[in-house]
Amino acid sequence: MNTPNFNRLFERSNTNTLVLIPDNFTIVACTDDYLKVTQRSREQLIGKPIFEAFPDFDNQSTVKDKRTALESFRYVVEHKQTDEMAIQRYSISKSGEQGGELEIRYWRTVNHPLLDSEGNLEYILHTVEDVTAAVSAEAALSESEFLQRLAGEVAKLGSWRIDLKTHSVFWSAEIYNIVGQPLDIELNLEIAMDCYHPDVREEVAAIVERAIENRKAFNILTRILRPDGEERWVRVIGEAELDDAGEPRALRGAFQDVSEFIHARDRADDVARQLHNALENMSDGFYLLNADWLVVFMNPQAEKLLTRSSEELVGKNVWEQFPEAVDSSFYRNYTRAVNEQVTVTFTEYFSPLQAWFQVSAYPGKDGLAVYFRDITEQRDLDDRLRQSQKLEAVGHLTGGVSHDFNNLLTVIMGNAELVSEQLDEQSRLKPLVDLIVKAAGRGAELTQRLLAFARRQPLEPQVINVAELIQSMHELLERTLTENMDIKVLCKPDLWLTEADPSQLEAALLNLVINARDAMPEGGNLLIEAENTHLDSDVIPNEDVIPGDYILISVSDTGTGMARDILEKAVEPFYTTKAKGKGSGLGLSMVHGFIKQSGGHINIYSELNLGTLVKLYLPRTNNHEELEKKELTDISRSRGQEHILVVEDDELVLQSVLSQLERLGYRVSSATSGESAYKWLQANGPVDLLFTDVVMPGELNGPELAKKAKTLQPNLKVLFTSGYSENAITHAGRLDKGVQLLSKPYHRQALAEKIRFALDK
Repeated sequence: MNTPNFNRLFERSNTNTLVLIPDNFTIVACTDDYLKVTQRSREQLIGKPIFEAFPDFDNQSTVKDKRTALESFRYVVEHKQTDEMAIQRYSISKSGEQGGELEIRYWRTVNHPLLDSEGNLEYILHTVEDVTAAVSAEAALSESEFLQRLAGEVAKLGSWRIDLKTHSVFWSAEIYNIVGQPLDIELNLEIAMDCYHPDVREEVAAIVERAIENRKAFNILTRILRPDGEERWVRVIGEAELDDAGEPRALRGAFQDVSEFIHARDRADDVARQLHNALENMSDGFYLLNADWLVVFMNPQAEKLLTRSSEELVGKNVWEQFPEAVDSSFYRNYTRAVNEQVTVTFTEYFSPLQAWFQVSAYPGKDGLAVYFRDITEQRDLDDRLRQSQKLEAVGHLTGGVSHDFNNLLTVIMGNAELVSEQLDEQSRLKPLVDLIVKAAGRGAELTQRLLAFARRQPLEPQVINVAELIQSMHELLERTLTENMDIKVLCKPDLWLTEADPSQLEAALLNLVINARDAMPEGGNLLIEAENTHLDSDVIPNEDVIPGDYILISVSDTGTGMARDILEKAVEPFYTTKAKGKGSGLGLSMVHGFIKQSGGHINIYSELNLGTLVKLYLPRTNNHEELEKKELTDISRSRGQEHILVVEDDELVLQSVLSQLERLGYRVSSATSGESAYKWLQANGPVDLLFTDVVMPGELNGPELAKKAKTLQPNLKVLFTSGYSENAITHAGRLDKGVQLLSKPYHRQALAEKIRFALDK
C-alpha cells in the first residue's frame, strides 16, 4: 500500500521555508510559498548555495550589531542552536517576464538546526516571514522610529532595566503585552520574576546573579506563564550596566516572545506528523488516490461524508467501491486532472448519498489529492433565495400591469353583461357576448392567480371551520371529477378554527382536486382529510416554519405522480406538464402563494406511478368570531335608490360603472380624482356611499380621500375598488379591519351585491 507523499505535502505547507546543507548552505528543499514570495522557480534554487541563488543576500542586516545571514548560519553550525535574526532587507530580482528589475523586500528570519539521531547537525531550516507591507506602512516615520516600533510589534521585542540599588523595574510596553500584565500595574522585582514559569524561576534568578557578579552578558531561552494560563517561550538577553567606578548599578537587556519560532522549529522537526494531524482534523473531507486509483489515505471527515470507514476503502479501487461515479463528473474530472496535470474544481450531485458536493482535486506525480465538502444545505438556501427573488420579480411585474389590465377587463365585463341582459335568449349575438364575458373572467382569474403566487392579493380573512367549508364544497368537488373516480372526505372531530379567506381557500382546494383529476386519466381515488396537528421548526424541508398548532388539510390521489425534477418546479408560475391549452401552470403556484400569505405552509409529496399528496397547514386561531355567511341574492334584490359618489380616474371604467349603477336604480354623481371628489362633497353635501378607486393620481388616493370625506360626513359609508392596491388598504396582504373592497374586474352581480352590502352594513 502506498503512503502519502509527505515531501509534497511539506512543499505545500503554509510556510516560507528553505532546507540548507550546513557545509556550504546549499538549498535542498523549499516550500511553494517560499517560491511565491521570492518569485523564483524550484529549478532556480534547488542545488544552489543560498548566496549564489541570492547574490545580495549577505551583509544586509538592517539593525546595528545584529548578525548578518552568513554570521547567523555560522552561529547555528557552531552552536547547534536556533538564531533569530533581526528584520532583513533584501533585493529580489524579478523574473524576465516582469522586466528583471530589483525589488526591495523586508523579511523576519529564523535559522535553526535539524539534528540527526546522534545529535549531529544534518540540515539548517531557514524560515522567513515577509513583513514588507508593515514596513511600507511606516515609510513616513524616521528610520529609528520605525525600527524601534517594528522591533517591538512585529518581532515582539521589548526592553527592560533593573536598578540594583532601588530594585525598581522598567519594562517597555511590548513586555507588558507579552507577559499579559496591564500597563498600570505597580511593577517590582517580585512581580517581574513571577512572570517566569515556576519550573524555571530559580534557574533564571541564578543566571541574573551570575551576570551581576561576573559582569558578563547572558542570552537564555526560557518559558513564562501568563495570568491567563498560557505558556510562552521567550528569549532574554541581559548585561550589567556599570557606573563610573566600574561597579554594576543596573541590569538591562531585551525580552522577546519567540513562541512562534519555537513552534515553527517543532513543526519542521516533525512536519509529517503535523500535516497528518491537520488532514485528520480538517473540516473538509480529504482522501489520496495513487496512480492506480487506489485509496491510500482518508481523513475522518471523508469517512463521515462518504459513510464508509478507512478500513473499508483504503487499498481499494475508488471506482469499484463507488461504481455510480464512473459515468459522472467525478470520473471525467479526476481523469482530466491526472492526464493534463491541472487542478480541477467542480460541483456534482451524488445520488447514492443524496448530497451535493463541491470538489477540488490536485494532481501530483504519485496520484491525486481530493478535498470535498457537502454543500447540500447551502444549495437549498440558495434555491430558497432564488425562489424569493423570483417571487419578488413576479410580484413587481404583476403589480405593474394588473391595475391597468383589470381596469380594461372591468369595462369589457361590465358592458358585455349589460348587452347580454338586453339581448333575447334566441339572439345570435348572445352567445358571442357571453363568450366575451367568459374571456374577461379568465383574464381576471389569470391576474388573480399571479397576485396570489406573489402573495400580493388582498385577502379578506375570516374565522372559519375547515370541516364545514369542505363539506359545503363536497357536491361541487364530486361534479369536478369523472365517473371512474371516487372521492372520500374525512374530517376529524373537534377541529380547531383557523383564520383565512374562505373564497380563496375554496379556490385552492378546487385547484388541487382539478390537478388530481387530471393526474388520473384512467380513474382512481381522491381523499381529502382535515385534522389538528403541531409543527416543529424542522418538519418541512426548506421552509421557515413557525412552531405551533395548525389545521392540516391533506389532498391525496392515486394518479401518475411526479418525478423529482418536476416536483421541484411544481409551484413555479406557468410551469405545467399538461398538454397545450389544458392548463395555465398557475394552479399550484396560486395555492402556494395563498397558503404562505395566510401564514401557513405547504408540503408536496409525490412518487411516479404512485400518486401525489399535498399537505396544507393553516395556523390555528383563538379568535372565535362567527363566520359571516353570505347568501347569493337575485340582482333584483340588490337594487336601491340611494345617492352614490363614484370616484374613478379611468374614464372608460367610470362611464361603465355609472351606467351599471343607474340601471340598478341608484342616483349617481362622479369625480375623476380625489381632489375633485373632496371639492364636490364640500359643495354638494352628503351622499349615502363613497365608491372610490384606491390608486389614483394626485395628492389624494382612495384611502386618503375617505379619511378627509369623513371629516365632512363622519358616518359616511365607503366601498373601495381596485385592480391592484399594493399596501394602500392592506397590511401583510390582509385588508385593514372594517375596510370593504370590491376587486376589479367584477361581474355586475358582484357589483350589485357589494354596493347593497356596503349600504346596509
